Amino acid sequence: MQQPEGTNAPAQGGTEDGTQDDARAIRALWAEMARGWAAGDAALFAASFADDCAFTTVRGDKPRGRSGIAAGHDALFQGPYAGTVLDARVVAVRFLRPDLATVEAESTISAPDGHPLITTHALAVVERTAERRWSISAFHNMIPAPRPAQQAPSQAPEDSAVAEPTAARPKLRHLAIVARDPERLAEFYSSVFAMEVFHRDPDGSCFLSDGYLSLALIKHQLDGDTPVGFNHFGFHIEDTAATTEALLTAGTPKPAERFTNRPFAEYRAMDPEGNWFDLSEHGFGGPRPPSDSNRV
Repeated sequence: MQQPEGTNAPAQGGTEDGTQDDARAIRALWAEMARGWAAGDAALFAASFADDCAFTTVRGDKPRGRSGIAAGHDALFQGPYAGTVLDARVVAVRFLRPDLATVEAESTISAPDGHPLITTHALAVVERTAERRWSISAFHNMIPAPRPAQQAPSQAPEDSAVAEPTAARPKLRHLAIVARDPERLAEFYSSVFAMEVFHRDPDGSCFLSDGYLSLALIKHQLDGDTPVGFNHFGFHIEDTAATTEALLTAGTPKPAERFTNRPFAEYRAMDPEGNWFDLSEHGFGGPRPPSDSNRV
């Protein structure tokens, strides 16, 4: 598995002899994860984690320790990510003390045909045991959300400093289309509108972003009843409970939790005329547009 540039350099923050060896041993944990993933071996994948590792998935789930991590990934290997490949890249290792370090890592899951499906970022804490074996004691995984273009601050009135704060309004950030050929449509929106594909599902569905709004191109199932065309939209919200209360007050059904392997929305709701929309506190994923890459 290829390492990114700079991963063989000495780790930053090293304080004693042997730091380079320790850094190599730490990176080997991610290489072992990749081997376990490629083999569909959940036990091998989980071997890099401590027995009581505090693990948080991109959806906010918290499996209990190494056994929970293994069980969760076994379900993935037998289900939506069967046959996929993990490219795990250690970006930085920072030693807090000789036996404790933080690790920044990026991982990309690719379909059997080589198409990248999803890229995640993780922050981990690794510890060296009395037997001088390194293991991951905490691991927090996430999908980077797009950053909207920064706007110049508006000219506020002189008394704005004492104005009462207002809650941020929900933001329309997601559209979904059921498509016969998602890959062809993704190429169209990428070439004509410079949208960037940031996720592909094993079934062929594609997810794009312009850095502000995500567009889901959902693969049409020939044996299903869902028609081709516009399907639903989604709001990025700050408080699910408050939004739920507002929906109930408006006379619409209570939002339903979405039990899905896609990590981009937590709840599905409906307006008074039966139009579906998603609700998400963590956002709908996707990269910043290239034009924003140099902004602070």
